[in-house]
Amino acid sequence: MVFFATLYFLTIMGGELKINKILSAVDLGPDTEKVIAYALWLSGAGGAEKAEIDMLYVMDYALTPPGYLMPYIEKEKKTDEKELEKWVLKLKPYGIASKHVIASGRLVETFNVSTKDLNADILVLGHKSHMIRPSSSERLIKSLDIPMMVVRGKKSENARLGSVNIKRILCAVDFSGPSKKALEFAKLLSENTSSELTVAHVVSSVKMEKGLQKWKDMTEADRSGYKDALVKEAEERMCSFLNVCDRAKSVVRIGVPYTAVNDIAAEIDVDLIVMGARGLSYTKGVMLGSVSESIIKSSPCPAVITR
Repeated sequence: MVFFATLYFLTIMGGELKINKILSAVDLGPDTEKVIAYALWLSGAGGAEKAEIDMLYVMDYALTPPGYLMPYIEKEKKTDEKELEKWVLKLKPYGIASKHVIASGRLVETFNVSTKDLNADILVLGHKSHMIRPSSSERLIKSLDIPMMVVRGKKSENARLGSVNIKRILCAVDFSGPSKKALEFAKLLSENTSSELTVAHVVSSVKMEKGLQKWKDMTEADRSGYKDALVKEAEERMCSFLNVCDRAKSVVRIGVPYTAVNDIAAEIDVDLIVMGARGLSYTKGVMLGSVSESIIKSSPCPAVITR
């Protein structure tokens, strides 16, 4: 089972972020409250009115269960419905309208159908990793072509209903079109929640070293000057890029992109990372870029992937 939450109609209109409805899908395991807690926080992050939160529980079957198992499955379903109803009641004191739904089928296919049928705009899901094979959450992150929020890291460990408080947001950009969308989303989210926004760009040390290898006779002084020039150019591009986000502070750093982004997040005690799903190295047919995927796997806090 996988736990996640999906937001409907998350739109940016007239410079305002609108969130009308949140679908929170849960596995009824120990991490269920984390996802619902972040869904509850998001319900107040998209405008003056609180968004509705509906809960979806997916019974993951690789094959259609044989008939003799149906009585057991129906009994399980009734038990799960009672547990889901408890979460509906827990949300009422927060003034949240809520209901629950149970769906079954193959994991990714069921999610694809559900997000389309329900007009889902953004997915919020927990994150777990396995050493040998992709986990259920990793399969969804790489397969679904919708915005999503991945709940992971130490910052989310103690999340409970009403306890989530996003004070600092970090937006990672590479000056591409997708990162511009991420910046716009981060800016509006920051404004709606009165949180501090920092924008970060990382000059890839791997690409830089490949460039330097072409000039093997370059002196150390010239190498240093080349690095300084790359940073200066990135800082100038950042100034131009931030015309749409004058509230933001900015950081430019040389390093391995995913490592540097997560280091910056830890250094300034960030509560949420926002980034585009794909950047300048976009490959057609790939739902999630390698940098975004790597950031998610090791981020110290939840991360939002915009599309």
